[in-house]
Amino acid sequence: MTAQQTDWLLIDGYSLLYRARALSKLSGRNLAVERHLLIRKVEQGASDWADRITIVFDGRATKLGNDEIPSTVEVLYAPGHLTADSVIERLVYANPESARILVVSSDRAERETVAAAGADTLSCGEFLDRIEGRTSHHRRRPPSAEGRAARLGDFFPRTD
Repeated sequence: MTAQQTDWLLIDGYSLLYRARALSKLSGRNLAVERHLLIRKVEQGASDWADRITIVFDGRATKLGNDEIPSTVEVLYAPGHLTADSVIERLVYANPESARILVVSSDRAERETVAAAGADTLSCGEFLDRIEGRTSHHRRRPPSAEGRAARLGDFFPRTD
């Protein structure tokens, strides 16, 4: 992937952390340490993908010793009444330039929801492969009819 392909990279933090755990066997570590390692991995591997990178986690942060370590990656925690998915959806829908957003999540329903708003999507496995240099392209939203922006109905087959 080349530099600046998107304006904003939005990542479902625990979805990516779960996938990274499966690949790297980090499961024996402290959750705060795992989040920190994941943030650093994203920072190092995807810093040239977007002007802005945001990782959204469910729940509240737990301290990592010397508070938060500075990073170029923005980290958000969903408030108690919302999930990371709903925070990501709100961010995408509130952005008039949603076509310039790439959302990373392993939740297919989440990817379809944000794609209906115009964002591009990538699964966590594909994202990890990319930042580790194993593949070279991301999945685009579905083709739209007559050149218009994709709509939620584009994801469902017609039955008439």
